[in-house]
Order: sequence, then structure tokens, then C-alpha cells
Amino acid sequence: MECRELEITLISAQNLENARKFKKKRVRVYAKISLGGNLRTQNTTPVDKEGQTNPVWNFTAVYTVGKNAVKSHEIKLLIQFFCIRTSQETNIGELSVSLAELFNCFSALSKGEGAAKVNYPVKRGDDDSQGEVSL
Repeated sequence: MECRELEITLISAQNLENARKFKKKRVRVYAKISLGGNLRTQNTTPVDKEGQTNPVWNFTAVYTVGKNAVKSHEIKLLIQFFCIRTSQETNIGELSVSLAELFNCFSALSKGEGAAKVNYPVKRGDDDSQGEVSL
């Protein structure tokens, strides 16, 4: 089976929801990146302790996917964002985008260019959340 390498760099997020009840307390955010929520493909970013609701990671996750997977709207890259609190973690949003959509961004590049920067809105459930993520 022919495979392709998918390298995703989670650059940053902007204007994420502040899940802290007391807004003066620091917001510490990290993300979990996976293919379709599969735990075997899950990568976790370090916790951003400085950016508050605008975390910066520049974290790269690398996946090997089948040639047919990159054409699939069924297989999705899932990025979940969490705020660490004293006794628990709170999900503050997520991004789910098909591999086909991601690879279509790359097909528009000139030959020899291997990267594209894209931005997507962060969602929470069926609602748009405040926030945007840069890959």
C-alpha cells in the first residue's frame, strides 16, 4: 500500500474560551491531536502557561497515512483544546477537519513548496466558539 507522510504543526490558537471562573487566574492550555480520536494516534502538546487564551505551541505531529486516506472526507484530523484547572481539565473546544480538505490546501501549492498555513474556527459542540487555530 502506498503511503504519504502528514506533518501537522499546531502553531497557535487565538481567543479561546476562558474556562476559569475567576478570570484573574492564569489559563493554562494544551491540545490533543489525533486521527479521528483514535488514542493510538494521539499526540499531546506541552501546556502553554503564558499565552492565556492565546496559546502558542509550534508543536509538530507526524502521521503516515494511506494514499486513499488523503482523499477521504471520512477520516478526520481532530484537535481538542483543554484548560488545566486545579482538580480537573476542561474541554474548551475542538477542530475536526477531513484529511481530504487538508491535502487540498497542499495541492494548490507550487511544485517544491511543501507547507501551507491554514486557519480554522474552534468549535464547542454544534456551536462556534470564540477562537481560531492556526496550522
